[in-house]
Amino acid sequence: MHNQKGFTLIELIATIALMVLMGLIIVNNLNSLFSNREDEDVRDFKELLENAACTYIDLSDPLIKQKKQTCKSSGCTVTTNVLIQNSLLDEELKNPLTGKAITGTEIIKISYPNKEKTCVYEME
Repeated sequence: MHNQKGFTLIELIATIALMVLMGLIIVNNLNSLFSNREDEDVRDFKELLENAACTYIDLSDPLIKQKKQTCKSSGCTVTTNVLIQNSLLDEELKNPLTGKAITGTEIIKISYPNKEKTCVYEME
């Protein structure tokens, strides 16, 4: 009997198939990891704008009353330009969806359902 060293064609094909399968699993997991990170970036951006708008309303509430505006009764809006001017946002803040700096025209809506303030930025 003759002792042969090496791999058979079947063993090589099976090894390559397993390597391809593992590669596909890794690539799929990396794609979902990057997708989750993008979702987090968008959520953080939205939350940052909303928190800045709510802070602005809290700080300017006496001014709103002096001007006889009725933000609490009918709701109001704040633009990112106002938030930048009041140092609540950085003018170089970038929208994670577009990768571009905010324009100053983004609008955050403030309302008081059930007498509790909510600030909402609806991304396009």
